[in-house]
Amino acid sequence: MISSEVETFARTGGLGDAVYGLSRALARLGHDVCVVTPLYGTTPIPERHHFWMNGVHARVGWGSADVHECGVCEVRDESVTQNGGTLRFCLLANDLLFGGRRGIYGDASGTFGDNELRFATMSRGALEIAARLWPPHDGGFDVIHAHDWHAALATIYAKTTMGDFFSRVRSIFTVHNLAYQGVCGFDSLDRLAIPRELFHDHCLRADGNVNLLKGAVALCDRVTTVSPTYAREIQRHGHGFYLEWFFRLHAGKLVGIANGIDEERFDPRTEPGIAERYDDASVGPGKWACKQALVRELDLGWADAPLFACVSRLTAQKGVDLLADSLGALVDRGARVALVGTGDHELEETLRHASLRYPGVVAARIAFDSALATRIYAGADFVVVPSRFEPCGLTQLYAMRFGAIPIVTDTGGLHDTVEPANLARGTGTGFVAASPSVVDLLVALEDALGAFLARGAFNDLRRRAMKRDSSWRTSAERYVDVYAR
Repeated sequence: MISSEVETFARTGGLGDAVYGLSRALARLGHDVCVVTPLYGTTPIPERHHFWMNGVHARVGWGSADVHECGVCEVRDESVTQNGGTLRFCLLANDLLFGGRRGIYGDASGTFGDNELRFATMSRGALEIAARLWPPHDGGFDVIHAHDWHAALATIYAKTTMGDFFSRVRSIFTVHNLAYQGVCGFDSLDRLAIPRELFHDHCLRADGNVNLLKGAVALCDRVTTVSPTYAREIQRHGHGFYLEWFFRLHAGKLVGIANGIDEERFDPRTEPGIAERYDDASVGPGKWACKQALVRELDLGWADAPLFACVSRLTAQKGVDLLADSLGALVDRGARVALVGTGDHELEETLRHASLRYPGVVAARIAFDSALATRIYAGADFVVVPSRFEPCGLTQLYAMRFGAIPIVTDTGGLHDTVEPANLARGTGTGFVAASPSVVDLLVALEDALGAFLARGAFNDLRRRAMKRDSSWRTSAERYVDVYAR
């Protein structure tokens, strides 16, 4: 596995969670898994580690000056070995490219200007590590699994520049978010040691530039997306970020597999950071205790009111502005609202303004705070995920695990993971807005408010949401099937 983010080491969102969860689930199924990711300056190094490999030569150009020397810090996860599998995380160390910087993709001054070089080094270094762990003369390794554009060059190098063995190894490329494609200038072909013959419309070329994600899709053996609906959406106009035709061309190797979550880590029965632990049998009193604590923490006053929450990156994709435009209607209906996230400056100011406009009714926290997010999942009645597009989404899965009912838009992974609720029939796990618009979101919010008043049926809805299987095991089994095929 190659990824720029892995939970516990460095993450900004769902990519790191997904890679960590999938790799652990695969190891639990009995497979030997190695995950390569950079050792950033912000990466906390666990106590149980050792530098076990030096002199990893990551060649990312054609000349001798283009070889980046890296060390490797290995961390093993011994908790997933019960079925004979192994899991090791290999953190690629290079102070110039990774360790000497206070960010993954950028810092307070902006995005790093050499990210394509940094992640080319990660990609090439990962292949060198794999060849040392499983030498080709001993049979080698079975699968290269690269995640998002940052790891695209692992597929490209393996298929084109690293010899017969690497070209024969099967490769999987997973698209976590097509909005980010790794576009760089024509000069990057020589700078990153990419064969020029790959620069054409059916591989790397896109509007005169080099598109690394497009090249990986063209060259890999299978493409996966993080939900079945997203796999269909990216083939349609308006959803494929100008690559719709390209994904239709490669539809025969395109597979959608929904992400899961680590149900051991996200478990209201064992979570130490919430006011009272609970399960689906005790969801009523357990949620009530957590809600009272959360209302006090956020100074929202009245715990009897329906409590809506949104925990999100603040970007146009996430549709938080749609919820902001709906706050007046929620407040008029007596609801309380908690808003947590960081990102776009204008959206941050929108949330701050909302909390000032509705003091004691709307609370905003401009922060990336995973502990607060968990307390919100445990204490909120509803969690709103109003995304304009969503490859998979994890927030709705975390919310259901804690008995907070998701209110989502009908797109991507949200469509695949949230079943529309029907209280009369006793089915469903959440409320679904027909489109990412204020009007349709208000309809879903109104349905949720009505359900909140039907206390018995609402608690049944909570139990169904909590019982939903969102574990990684099922998804990992599907990945194993893709590997085998």
